[in-house]
Amino acid sequence: MTVQELFKAAQNLSLRDQILLASQLMQYVAQETQSVAAEASAQTLVEDPLVGLFSGSPELATRAEEILQQEIGLNH
Repeated sequence: MTVQELFKAAQNLSLRDQILLASQLMQYVAQETQSVAAEASAQTLVEDPLVGLFSGSPELATRAEEILQQEIGLNH
């Protein structure tokens, strides 16, 4: 059913039923808005402690031992 069909069907309801339907729709939207907001805030509160831990040059993984030896040699 399309939105237009639903709107036409709602127009055929009594005024009391239209008000009841509008109230129920507003309650549903309020609940959905609250749950989406709660999910969004929960996601922003949870931070990944590993973000940035492994940042480095792309060659770090392939040349780790060589880079380490260079660093040790520079410090002594």
